[in-house]
Amino acid sequence: MLKYRSLKELVYEYLYKKINSGSLRPNEKLNENQICKDLNVSRTPIREALVQLENEGYIKRLQRRGFIVREINQKQIEEIYKILGSLEGLAAYDAVDRLTESDLESMQKLIIKMDSAIKDRNIHQYFETQRTFHGKYIAASANVELGKLIASLKKRFMKKAYYQHQKEDILFKILQRNNNQHKEILKLFKKKDKRGVEQYLKEVHWIFDSENLIISTFNAANNDSQ
Repeated sequence: MLKYRSLKELVYEYLYKKINSGSLRPNEKLNENQICKDLNVSRTPIREALVQLENEGYIKRLQRRGFIVREINQKQIEEIYKILGSLEGLAAYDAVDRLTESDLESMQKLIIKMDSAIKDRNIHQYFETQRTFHGKYIAASANVELGKLIASLKKRFMKKAYYQHQKEDILFKILQRNNNQHKEILKLFKKKDKRGVEQYLKEVHWIFDSENLIISTFNAANNDSQ
């Protein structure tokens, strides 16, 4: 018999995964009756999970109309990218002297795996592999609190920022460009270029200007198709 708290956590994980995978899209209303049927739970743990998701910024409450999935706008993306660039740059700087040859070899294999995921159009595999790649040097920085901050920011928006767009050809061009940047990041780690890798993450990999152009292209393509 599951404890009551576990029921709330079950509902939370179920909804979080649906939002983060794109199964629930921005501005889509959450149907509490359907969630009850899907999970065979009462309304109380569902409402508590919804409150938690609201507090964490995944959904928003409409007065007397329930909850909808919160849309991420460009201003939020710009702000989060700026913070992530600084935080990951710091982690990378600290990691340079701590990454082992085994770590670098593992990162090379992860890059190859991401190329394969892009070729196969396997977005789930790409994101899981990308998370592991970045996690290698974040963990090597040995700064636990820094790692927590980065994980919290990424949890809130990483996949959703991409899943808001429906043009797969453009989406995978973004992912290929990002993976090409992963290759450059690895080169800088191999050179033990502390300032170089820190600057690259802040001023190239996590810069918003280039992303803004591609996101605008998505919006234009979506508008043309309507």
